[in-house]
Amino acid sequence: MRDIFNKAAAFILALAVFLLPGGLSLPASEASAADLTATWPVPESYKNITTYFDPMRNQINSGYHNGIDIEAPYATPIYAVRAGNVVSAGWMDAYGYMVILYHSDLGLYTFYAHCSSMEVTAGAEIAQGQQIASVGSTGQSSGNHLHYGICDTLLSGWPDITYYDPLTYFTYNGEIAPKNPDPECDCSESYAGIYKTKGVTSNLYIRSGHGSNYPAVGQIPAGSQVTVTKGNGKWAHVEFNGISGYSSMDYLEKISDLEKPEPEMTVYGAVSPEGKLICGEKFRIRGVITSTLTIKKVWGGVYSADGTETKLYCEASPSALTYDLSVDFDNKLIFGDLPEGSYIYKIEAEDTEGNKFTVIETQFEEVSSSVSYKKGDVNLDGDVSIADTVVLQNFLLGRGSLSETQGECADYNSDGRITVLDLMQIKRFIIKADK
Repeated sequence: MRDIFNKAAAFILALAVFLLPGGLSLPASEASAADLTATWPVPESYKNITTYFDPMRNQINSGYHNGIDIEAPYATPIYAVRAGNVVSAGWMDAYGYMVILYHSDLGLYTFYAHCSSMEVTAGAEIAQGQQIASVGSTGQSSGNHLHYGICDTLLSGWPDITYYDPLTYFTYNGEIAPKNPDPECDCSESYAGIYKTKGVTSNLYIRSGHGSNYPAVGQIPAGSQVTVTKGNGKWAHVEFNGISGYSSMDYLEKISDLEKPEPEMTVYGAVSPEGKLICGEKFRIRGVITSTLTIKKVWGGVYSADGTETKLYCEASPSALTYDLSVDFDNKLIFGDLPEGSYIYKIEAEDTEGNKFTVIETQFEEVSSSVSYKKGDVNLDGDVSIADTVVLQNFLLGRGSLSETQGECADYNSDGRITVLDLMQIKRFIIKADK
């Protein structure tokens, strides 16, 4: 089991400056997968979700809700959902007072906005369940609540895509996650567009569900423009100034269509076979594909060096904007069955408009276990180079895994652990060899 290394080590690794920190240590074998349970970010008595996560935010990075809003009274404690480090704690315009935590075991950030006060400062190490702030209504907010989100990127210190639904990414203690108040929503994207209010003299309410019986979570001033993602002719899914909800279509008039996103696919967290793999060792498939348009099909696997498809092949039909390769591909592509030889690992995908992308393509070799490797040759390519330090650094940051053989090569000082000290010693060896 991997221990979370201390703040100094994380900082040094992120800058690739090899100074001696406190240790992250683990056996030389592959680390186990993360446990995705979490603490509910406020006391469990507060479960009312007034605004839900909208995956459209990953297609158009504005106007769509990038987290969930949890209704709670002023000064209610806000807890860290998992252990992590405080990236920032301060005023961030529309978010008001916000705390951002980095969780190195997952390689992602959680953020907590509209706080009335903050209990932590940047750089602090935080335990799961520790109070980090208090609920408020600072910034652009219609009332006391916690805006809680998850992302894997910061842009100039601000949360950025890709965002994740906090109600499905984690499993919370005590069966917390509430259901959408409108499970039978029949709304269509044919109503999507930019609208303006009509017949409104003061404000149009944004409500938490389809109907005037749901509580108001915000207001749209008369004459304002609002984004509609879908509707049914009576009620529309609206986004206005960071608030998501539902408004009556009797008071909305369409003025233009939504800007269509450019087709694009990217993959993050990919772990791809490269260099040399020992015959009989299993390689774990990792990587999440994200697309600006719905992913229709994902296919690929292992091919011979001449491009011929092998039996290690898989297909999936996600019909979603994201797809996790570990769901299907990791169970079907068993590398331990491959004979010696050279191979290509390639994953391709197609969106609903027929655009095709090669999202991953690498080359690797399956070799006999009798092959002898050097200490420090983490990628098993027969040489100790800067490429090995990159693989090891990513592993220490939780962004990849190592096979048993790679782990033995990464344990440069042969102390039975893989730590930042091994990374430093490999770096020094490379520098010395280059002189």
